[in-house]
Order: sequence, then C-alpha cells, then structure tokens
Amino acid sequence: MGQLWVTSNQGQLLYSPLLSEEVLHAAQPKMRFIQFCEMKEEWGKHAGDIYKFDRFSEIDTEGGRLTETATIPAHSYTVSQGTGTLYEYGNSVPWTRKYEELQAVGDRQDTVRILSNDFAKVHDTAAEAEFNQCKIRYVADDGTTGVFYTNGTATHTCTSQLNTYHVKQIVDYMFQTMKVEPWEGEDYMAICTTDAKRGVYDDVEDIIKYTKYPATGEFGRYYDCRFVKTNHGMSNAMGASSAYGEAYFFGAGGTVMMGAAVPMQIIPKEETDYRRSRGLAWYSIEGFKIMHEGSPDNVIVKFDSA
Repeated sequence: MGQLWVTSNQGQLLYSPLLSEEVLHAAQPKMRFIQFCEMKEEWGKHAGDIYKFDRFSEIDTEGGRLTETATIPAHSYTVSQGTGTLYEYGNSVPWTRKYEELQAVGDRQDTVRILSNDFAKVHDTAAEAEFNQCKIRYVADDGTTGVFYTNGTATHTCTSQLNTYHVKQIVDYMFQTMKVEPWEGEDYMAICTTDAKRGVYDDVEDIIKYTKYPATGEFGRYYDCRFVKTNHGMSNAMGASSAYGEAYFFGAGGTVMMGAAVPMQIIPKEETDYRRSRGLAWYSIEGFKIMHEGSPDNVIVKFDSA
C-alpha cells in the first residue's frame, strides 16, 4: 500500500482526502486548547489574510420589577468586531523511492501517528499563544495567598504550586468579580500542565475522580471546575526555582476564535528526481485570536508568574 500514497495514477487524488480525515481524527484526542476555541470558516480566494468575528457584551442595564402601568424598559448590548490574521501552517515527512520499495514506509499508521502528533502540537500551541494574551493573571505567593493582576502582566514570582486554595480563589473571582458564565452547566474549565495538575490532584485525589470525562484530557472536577491536562503549549517549569506549572481557567462567552481558510489537508509531494524523491505533508491556512483581550468581557484567567 505504501507506494500508492504518492502515485497519481494509482489513487493519490482519491487517497489524500481519506488520509487527511484519518490524520485529523487521530489528532483530535491530542488537542487540549482547540476543543475550547470557536470556529470561523473564511472561504474563498482573494479574500485577504484578515478575518473578522463578532463579540457581544452583556446587556448594559439589568431588568427588574415592573409596575402595572409601566412599559418594559428597553436597553442594549454592544457588538464589536475582533480581527485575526490567517497564516500558513505545515510540515512534511519525506522519503526516497528506495526507502518505500524496501517497505520501510509500509505501515500507514506510522505516518498517520507522526503527522497527527505534529499537527496537534502545532495547532494547540498556536491556540495557547492566544489564551496567553488574557489580561487577568493570578500569582500564588504561598499555599494560602495569591494576587490578581488585570493588565496582562504578572509582576512577581509564583512561590506555590496550584492547590485547592488557589483554585477556589480563581473560580470565585471569575464568578463574583468577572461575572463569567460557566463553560457548561455550573462548571468552569481549567487546562493544566503536569505540575499544576499534580498540585490539585494531590489535594483532592479521593474526591476529584468520576467515571465520565466529556472533554479530551479531562481528569476530574472540583469546586465548580473541571480540569484538563496537557503536556505541550504551556510551561511546566515556571515560578521560583522553575518548580511550578501554568494553568488557564475560563468560562463561556468566547475564548479564542479560530479562523480557517484551508482546513488541514494531507498533500503528497510531487515526485522529483525521476520519481525517487517522495513524501507527505500536512498543510493548512488558519489563524487564532483571543476574543476578549483587554475588554470588560474577559473570560480567561492564567495561573502565572513573573
């Protein structure tokens, strides 16, 4: 089967969409941030490399009790536009005809695994870079003290691992001060590095477990927050002595907008050197942009350090 991957007259044009779907399907369980992004498709040639998306504020004045003869008051909400930029992404796995003919590239699953791992990490890292543009930061001073920053910059060093005290502080701040709607039901979401996960898990190992994990990478729930683990896109060595890991907490209302002009596709390399040079690449034209950077409708808090 290997030699069919890059031979046009033996099925290349039919096989590429199938392999693209297979790589994307294999990559989805590896992507932690993408599952929490919103999607905007930007189709059409000559549309430019900028995509726009709408952002909605809450209503400007709360409703209330009416007297019998009063009319219902009319208020409004604000619609603003965010702007993102589309970029090319891609990577390839080349090989020679000899390599293929000797069946070193005989197992399709190896190529699917390699390409899907790379695609997932690249896209998740790009999405995380926009999560990292959030303005609300929380720095742990010790196990029972922390400070919030609202200008996008943490100005002192984290000296504590994420634990249940800090989780409560962040969740309460999102609910009470930021007025962020929960991501689903009554629950906010958090994405944690290994060390950030370990700090929470060690505190509540006996009560955090449950049997169904709806989100990819989810490992438990505590204090109206569900937790997802990741091993890429974030620093697992931040704070004092590089001993602590980063985490993001967020709710509904728009995290990061993902724009896609050309969704990921698998492209066989055009054979050169008398058909001796071969390979496969993944390619896309996509972009990521935080939806509420610096606005009063922020929905993301980062567990951070200077």
